Amino acid sequence: MEEDSELLDAIDYDDEAISKMVARNQLSIGKIKLYVIETREPELFAFYYSANVLEAHALHQDMFREKPKRMTNASHLMPKLFHFDELDAANILYFHRNKVVAYPNYLGHARAGERVLARMRA
Repeated sequence: MEEDSELLDAIDYDDEAISKMVARNQLSIGKIKLYVIETREPELFAFYYSANVLEAHALHQDMFREKPKRMTNASHLMPKLFHFDELDAANILYFHRNKVVAYPNYLGHARAGERVLARMRA
């Protein structure tokens, strides 16, 4: 608990092996994708798991009363390690997704270039 969060960047994982598992759907991610929404605040992005872009868009508007500036299918980020502030834990998004029981699902907001997700309230 008292270790520096920068140690998360030093954790080694095999991108190629994870990509192969994803291709064979061994991680059971099915149709759920990761969508990133550019918010009105510069350099701040909201992350969602969703089966499609419309669900993520609707959830964002409902939660934050804001029309997204831009939405991106960011499934390429799924093998990355992110720190979840609310849980005070880090996890690879593919594995975290398997713990989620309802979709669409709001993960949190992160600043550009950072891998720390913090849940925000509207």
